[in-house]
Amino acid sequence: MRDENAADERVEAVVFDHDGIIVDSITPDFEACSRVFREHGAELAADRWAVEVCGNTDGYPGLFAALAERQGLPADAAERMFGRLSELWDLALTPATVALLPGVREVLDRLRADGVRLAVASAAPRGWVVGCLEHHGLRDRFEAVVTAEDVERRKPAPDAYLAAVGRLGLPAGRCVAVEDSLTGVSAARAAGLRVLAVPTPVTRSLDYSAADLVLPGLSELPAGLLRLPCSTG
Repeated sequence: MRDENAADERVEAVVFDHDGIIVDSITPDFEACSRVFREHGAELAADRWAVEVCGNTDGYPGLFAALAERQGLPADAAERMFGRLSELWDLALTPATVALLPGVREVLDRLRADGVRLAVASAAPRGWVVGCLEHHGLRDRFEAVVTAEDVERRKPAPDAYLAAVGRLGLPAGRCVAVEDSLTGVSAARAAGLRVLAVPTPVTRSLDYSAADLVLPGLSELPAGLLRLPCSTG
């Protein structure tokens, strides 16, 4: 006999982060930052990058300011470093050059076939997110796409996820977030969603204990939904 509370367990929608979950922008981003560090005689540890800037677009200035201070560089060095990073982004981070992560298309199609609704909640600019989705032919898979321009506060604030579930017209407790960064996990939890974490090779050493479940890859997501704890929302 089915439990009377089973409806609380039903996942009606999955809200995906974009960078690091749908497209592999994490690898070229980390490589670009590492190149800036090497150009200034330093090495960038992956775990430091993962904590300070992965999923946190406001973290780059502080990262470069610390490097400039450590290397005894002039006061404007951090700004010039960020300018250099932007040049590298222009070369390596375009919708045409950033790869779709393995299994994404198949997972989206399986979820939709099961009646699960889909959305995106990203801290990145709309042009970047929509550009990538359109380039890879995925825009029509998502009912809602929330980006940096749509919210007042970026992750780890819950705004993007609150906006996404609001556009879906669903309570947060019936939705699951899929995230690769700690800031994203915090944002989704603060919005009341259950969270599946899918670490990237750069972020795999971090503590994802705040997530409800950690998966080794996106291809395990449909089965992972069945192993989530019951919703209380």
